[in-house]
Amino acid sequence: MNVAVALVTYNSESDVVACLRTLAADASEIVVVDNASSDGSVAAVRSAFPSAQVIVNAVNRGFGPAANQAIRATTSDVVFLVNPDSTVRAGALAALRRCADDHPKAAAIGALIRNEDGSVQPTKRAFPTLWQSFLHSTVGTIWPNNPGTRAYVLADARFDAPAQVDWVAMTAVALRRSAFDAIGGFDESFFFFVEDVDLCKRFRDAGYEIWFEPGAEVTHVWGGSWTRRPLKYMAIHHVNLFRYVRKHRRGVWVLAYPFIALGLAVRFMLLAFRWLITRRSVPAHRDIERGMKK
Repeated sequence: MNVAVALVTYNSESDVVACLRTLAADASEIVVVDNASSDGSVAAVRSAFPSAQVIVNAVNRGFGPAANQAIRATTSDVVFLVNPDSTVRAGALAALRRCADDHPKAAAIGALIRNEDGSVQPTKRAFPTLWQSFLHSTVGTIWPNNPGTRAYVLADARFDAPAQVDWVAMTAVALRRSAFDAIGGFDESFFFFVEDVDLCKRFRDAGYEIWFEPGAEVTHVWGGSWTRRPLKYMAIHHVNLFRYVRKHRRGVWVLAYPFIALGLAVRFMLLAFRWLITRRSVPAHRDIERGMKK
């Protein structure tokens, strides 16, 4: 089995070694790119996995640029990109490899991601319609179970069978290297957040497929390093959502730009207010996950 493993770390010392221990036996190679961590992430990886290639950035370049570095440093035709705060179940890489072999046009194959309580993180999603986008970006903060958000996160879809989807989160995903190189990798103007949506959109525009493979299971601790500075990263998220809209949504969507910008601004303010009151930084639609144990 020829599958490389790529990780991006940023102050991930407490997680990254445990993550790699669940993967090392099945990985053809391991590449870790560290985004100027101030903890012992680099030393921990080098000590536990001396054969891993570790690239250390002098500054935090963001997820997309660092992921590009990691993936381009591999030699395998399929690369498993995974967050360091993940635990990968045995057999996951083999399942992803089989899916890649069975579907030659698959450019990205997302794993089934579970929370620690066993509920499903909605990491396979749809490209929302204009109306669904409006519902998700406005009332979604106070009514997470609204029809727009449910359609966007595929809350009513099956999670026990492989399927083609619009896009998958980069939490734990197998990427076909030839397709990744063909479209130029991650758009590095997305520092953090939404780079996964953009990548999958460009894959699909180029004629590739996006797949979900539940035979590969991963447990992921939601949030990671970004929850240490939630207001900053909430702002980055919303700026990048509008960046994505302007990049990919044309035609009638142009008329909606002012309303989309206003909706995103209102959504950010509501989320920021909620955080100031509750210190709850996870997305509102995570409440939907409690019913997603399929």
